[in-house]
Amino acid sequence: MKHWILGFLIVLTSGSLIATERGEVPFEWKQIGTKYEYDPNFSFPDAESVELFESLLRINSQLYFQTKNKDKEYHLYQYDLPSKKITPISWDKGRVLGWALCSDSIFVQTKQKIYVVSQDSFVIKNEFNIASKTNGWKDFVCVKDKMVRLEKDQLEVFDINSMEKVSELQLPMKSVQRIIKRNDSEILLISSFAGNTIQVFSLEEGTTTKEWKFPTNHRALFKMAVLSSDRFLIFDPITKIYGEWFLFDEHFFPIGDGLFIRSDEKAVRFSPIKSNLEYQLDLTSTSDITESNFHVILPKKDTYSQELREETFYSPSTFSLDDSGNRTLTVKVPPMQEGESKTITVYRGKLTRYKIHWKLGPELIVNREESESKHPNELRDDWFVKLEDPIVVSKRNELFQEKISIKELLMETSQYVSSIPYKSGKFESAPNVIQKNNGGCTEHSYVTMSLLRGKGIPARLVWNYLPTESSDEMSFNHKFVEVWVNGYGWIPMEPLSPPKSKPGVTYARHLVFAVLPTPTHPKISGGDRLVQLTKDQLSLGKKLKMKLTILKQGEGLQGEESLEIQPNQMRNRAIQSGEELVVP
Repeated sequence: MKHWILGFLIVLTSGSLIATERGEVPFEWKQIGTKYEYDPNFSFPDAESVELFESLLRINSQLYFQTKNKDKEYHLYQYDLPSKKITPISWDKGRVLGWALCSDSIFVQTKQKIYVVSQDSFVIKNEFNIASKTNGWKDFVCVKDKMVRLEKDQLEVFDINSMEKVSELQLPMKSVQRIIKRNDSEILLISSFAGNTIQVFSLEEGTTTKEWKFPTNHRALFKMAVLSSDRFLIFDPITKIYGEWFLFDEHFFPIGDGLFIRSDEKAVRFSPIKSNLEYQLDLTSTSDITESNFHVILPKKDTYSQELREETFYSPSTFSLDDSGNRTLTVKVPPMQEGESKTITVYRGKLTRYKIHWKLGPELIVNREESESKHPNELRDDWFVKLEDPIVVSKRNELFQEKISIKELLMETSQYVSSIPYKSGKFESAPNVIQKNNGGCTEHSYVTMSLLRGKGIPARLVWNYLPTESSDEMSFNHKFVEVWVNGYGWIPMEPLSPPKSKPGVTYARHLVFAVLPTPTHPKISGGDRLVQLTKDQLSLGKKLKMKLTILKQGEGLQGEESLEIQPNQMRNRAIQSGEELVVP
């Protein structure tokens, strides 16, 4: 096969063709960095170890640990986070069974007493004859003028000056293993028995106000410390997990090289994967043809979940951008002789894809009039949504009732649509899908659009590839929906990829090619594909075989899958003779 060598590429910077991509709310993303650097090879002197259930103590930038050597002797150490220096602490009062910072001193519980020691030297300033009820570790914290100690399924509250017990508080959660002070009115109740659960317990109200799940090893959870209201530290010499986590929208995100927050703090994106993207167009002529022109759909450039940099485009070609930010490259190919073959590199770019999590405020209310003025095409009725069909109207009434909060409407929609069983479908309309209660990704999207458009929330179809990270070749094979939320922009509604039922949240790293109010791209007629002869040259399809291959090479995580369902089997369908298409 004779290959045509690409000799002309035009290198374009992000602003060379157009200053700003349209269709996105213009906000910047700020990287969230760790407060400290962490040594993954951290270890104590003489291979001493820490006990699983014993807590570290954090005071400013110092961490305090109790260790045990092979002779079962206990020692205390101070670890300075900025300098990474380990300093032994002189201590001869026996094994520590709990400790906490109380005012400007450290309270240390042993079997027989509680000692009050200075922060800087650990010199004893006072002591109380308060014995521990067991030989095991018991967490306690100091809040204002009270000391609060964990004891079975309750909290014992002591006056910090007299050390007399003043009350007991029953715990709302069983099997609490740790307590940590969050602020002067809240403590964290921690248990690894129910999936690393953390409950925020209000001492004033005597009840739980929030519950979180912490995404780390259950052993590492016992070596957690609070750095600030939204930052948490894990420093565990047992599991060798060291690092910081960021609390956003009641979820924890590990802070590393790839955690970003939008400048208005309404979203975070994280866990990026970087790849080199390349479009290769293979052409074979079955007869002599004149100059030919092809529309090639390019990925969207800058969205909440993907970025493209260092892009190069085949020349000669013409670039166009529509009002939704969809990008098309019209490629001009010289005449070809019968039997001639060419491989053309149409496009290259450096791609970064992110997981995304939006935080929706409860104050958002549907404003149909404003939405219709700004996004009429994304509210229109059509054959695939059938907004007034009795089946759709009945389901909408059942789910939404009198709700007008956008967050509630999106939550109800996400939970319902994600419950529809996945089954490869026939691109049926929303009422048919609701009635049969199954469908493919496109049909899930039709239902989402039908429910929300009927309530005055703009919704559009997203044409995208949901990558299998272990594969270096892409196929155009997935759909989901984006909805417009004032002040936020377009956010995803992805019912088939984890976590499925949360609006604005998806842990799949989609590669989006186009966003559309209808299933049809204005420059591509019929079928889901990314390349087609221009409409005035469709007749050449009988004389020309073509195939577009999209290569993705780089830092993909081998074996990581985004869907919990198997993607549709790819199949070829020839709409034009000799034309290769991929249809989900």
